[in-house]
Amino acid sequence: MAEDKNINPEGLDGDEEEVTEDSDVNEEEKDKKFDYNYVKELREEAKKYRTDKAQLKKDFEKIQKQLKEIEDAKLTDSEKDKKKIADLEKKLTDIEAKGKEKDIENLIVTAAAGKNFADLEVVKLLAQKELASEEDIDGKVVAKILDKIAKEKPYLIKSDTTTASGGNFEKRDMEGKTPDDMFGEFLKK
Repeated sequence: MAEDKNINPEGLDGDEEEVTEDSDVNEEEKDKKFDYNYVKELREEAKKYRTDKAQLKKDFEKIQKQLKEIEDAKLTDSEKDKKKIADLEKKLTDIEAKGKEKDIENLIVTAAAGKNFADLEVVKLLAQKELASEEDIDGKVVAKILDKIAKEKPYLIKSDTTTASGGNFEKRDMEGKTPDDMFGEFLKK
């Protein structure tokens, strides 16, 4: 076969390779030199262990799946019905919780509609945070919380003092004037 090649740590061809592991190797083993064929055999053995482990993992998952199928098949009709009832009850409670959240959101939006809030989404989030500690939520409780939010955070309310501007030009007694009259006034200034 091919001649025995030895590899040194630097990757250059040499006579022998030196092992330099610290913790698990005693002084006697540190001085040992290993030839190329021995290192190659160790690598192949490690590869075999890795592939065997991967195959065992696949087999284990397959057997787990089969075991679950067998256990499900062994269940009696009443046990299957009980399991199905438990699943449906869980789904029902989830649906009820979502419905309650939507009802609360609708109460908030309805109550906030007449309060002239600038950003309804922010108000909705603040109100939901306040309502999290409440047990019985109705329109009165929501209205009180929205009033509290309006009082604590007045910057969320739209200002009623907005006025429309006249644009770039002021409107001064222009009615009844012809464009020539207006141009004449402009030139006088």
